[in-house]
Amino acid sequence: MASCSPNQDDNGDFLYGIDYDPTTTDPGSGSETTKLLEKVSGVDSDGESTTVTYTYTDKKLTSVKTEVGTDTETALLTYSNDVITHMDITNVESGDTKLTKVDLLYNSGKLVGANGTTESGGAVLYKSTTNVTYVGDKVSKVVTSMNTEDPDNPGQYILSFEVTSDLTYTGNNISVWKLTTTTASTPPIVIPPIVIESELSNYDSNKNPFGTLPLAYNILSTHYNTSNQGMLGLSTNNYRSVKVTTMGFSQPLNMTYTYDADGYPITMLSSGGDKLNFQYTK
Repeated sequence: MASCSPNQDDNGDFLYGIDYDPTTTDPGSGSETTKLLEKVSGVDSDGESTTVTYTYTDKKLTSVKTEVGTDTETALLTYSNDVITHMDITNVESGDTKLTKVDLLYNSGKLVGANGTTESGGAVLYKSTTNVTYVGDKVSKVVTSMNTEDPDNPGQYILSFEVTSDLTYTGNNISVWKLTTTTASTPPIVIPPIVIESELSNYDSNKNPFGTLPLAYNILSTHYNTSNQGMLGLSTNNYRSVKVTTMGFSQPLNMTYTYDADGYPITMLSSGGDKLNFQYTK
């Protein structure tokens, strides 16, 4: 699964993750998190390799580098005290470089939105706004609007497309994630939205490998593609069954994990042939 953000990789295989501040208690186990995710490496069913490397400074996530073949994406995170306030995301794909700058917005310590720009060669390609909606403490909807300059009114920006994540939970795990990309069009032209719906179930009781990543980072990771685990980073445990439906076609998959002595996954193998390996640091 992958979003349609302007700096989206072609890969988008990582549908795994959780997001809690590493200084807090792990809600899935009741014990304090002692490990930080350092690297995820994988090979998909087509033989394409992906590596994501997480770098920390004083146990704060400060950069994420994704490598897919010769394409790379590097996200640099800036903090104010313990809160992520800014991200610079550099995406190099087929020799083309894009830089996305994102300012994060909070209300009473909770991420409520973000504003960003995407540039290439010094020219602004998009201006973006993101709004985050909660039901209680759980994220229920994230909407990102990508706006381009109006050719008829230079300096003014109009909607180009919108990416929406709608989330439903069972307990502390996501049961349905619907990702919708809607492209703006002028009548009589109508462009149908692209909808990818994932139904997730059969969760284990072990720690999700992305449980050490910051909440704000994971909320935005799909829409700005700072990594590929996406909104599924909001689940506490690891799903073992998923059915992905798009354009009327459904694909069911099952995942098998192996775990270390602390209950963190060290490998994941899907029935579709994808494999992931996880490494941690303390």
